[in-house]
Amino acid sequence: MNCIMFHILFLSSLEGFFFGSGKAHVVTGVALTILAGIALSLWRMDRRLTRIESESNDTP
Repeated sequence: MNCIMFHILFLSSLEGFFFGSGKAHVVTGVALTILAGIALSLWRMDRRLTRIESESNDTP
């Protein structure tokens, strides 16, 4: 099983570099941070738009 994982990891030299040097966790962390920021931004925008829509529907 271990041998198969090494072959899969080193098929691509870039993947082998990231996993071999320990940078894969940093790349994953940065990607997750960016995705969390985008999700938070979309959630806040949805709340604002919902509030604006409800205010515009309330006024005659």
